[in-house]
Amino acid sequence: MEPISAQRQIVLTGLPRSGTTLTCHLLNKLPDCVALHEPLVPLELTRYSNLDLIKTLYNFFVAQRQQILSTGTGVSKSFGGEVPDNPVAGVDPSTGKRIRLLDGRLVYVKKKIATEFYLVIKQPAFFTAILKDLVTANLFNCFAIVRNPLAVLLSWNSVEMPVSQGRAPAAEAFDINLKANLDRILDIHDRQIFLLDWFFQQYIKYLPMDHILLYEETIKTAGRSLAVINPNAQYLKGFLESKNNNSLYDTKLKVILLEKLLKQHQGAFWAFYNKDYLFNL
Repeated sequence: MEPISAQRQIVLTGLPRSGTTLTCHLLNKLPDCVALHEPLVPLELTRYSNLDLIKTLYNFFVAQRQQILSTGTGVSKSFGGEVPDNPVAGVDPSTGKRIRLLDGRLVYVKKKIATEFYLVIKQPAFFTAILKDLVTANLFNCFAIVRNPLAVLLSWNSVEMPVSQGRAPAAEAFDINLKANLDRILDIHDRQIFLLDWFFQQYIKYLPMDHILLYEETIKTAGRSLAVINPNAQYLKGFLESKNNNSLYDTKLKVILLEKLLKQHQGAFWAFYNKDYLFNL
């Protein structure tokens, strides 16, 4: 297979629970575009050096492109053979927390696609931790999704995922400083805020601002703001509902987290969201 332009090899990262899966779901509606939801197992890749890791990821892109073209399937967490708009749509009756509703490791590509289709691979924590190397390799076009920081924290506390404890194993495995800092923070919510800020810092440090996409703009435009990733997104139609003020979120916790966020005067998230965004949630 001939080398594919980096513009069509899309690395998608972002805050956990920021709408990265929704982004994949929307991009999969486009012609000549396939978006895969967390097909990699990051903890199986820790043995690689930085250079070898990037080569391995590039080869994975190549292999997935060939598999999709030859078999009509791609490796991806899925539900009913598709990437859902929200992978955490179930509720655990014993805890009241939301749980993942995924039932497969393949997506089925039922549309005709050209050889040079847009291939999007999404891994939020893992790709964030190695973002510098991904960007400097010049083999991929890298984007990140961010969301109202208070809504993100409330979502983290409503799910059965490591972020509910202020941890991100797939990122910590590749960033020992992040792990060491999180280990030192005893309070769960303080740890979550530190982790939240780390994500934002990575994006500000390594991505151009137009490659950092706001969940709120995706909702407002019904996905058309994703045209920066794939121009065909400008033709998306429909209506999307914001989940920022989700009824499942704990109202008492909302007050606690808001107070903690407002004390973070140097928080990297302030580059995207002012205090009005938080108060109006």
